[in-house]
Amino acid sequence: MKRLLLTFCMLLGVMAVAMAQRTVVGTVSGDDGEALAGATVRVKGTNNGTVTNLDGKYSIVVKESEPVLVFSYT
Repeated sequence: MKRLLLTFCMLLGVMAVAMAQRTVVGTVSGDDGEALAGATVRVKGTNNGTVTNLDGKYSIVVKESEPVLVFSYT
């Protein structure tokens, strides 16, 4: 019985961690409204990042409840 209860608690913990992740999507555009291809999007304080596609769109998985995204473009 203890083993079953321990397994159940571990399963709940894993599910909670997995559910804490979410995907943020968006489009990066310049002052003129044109999409910026190749812009970098990253989560502040982490190595988690991505680059926008030709349409300026990005998708990034975040683990924090209120992530701060940092955008850069050269």
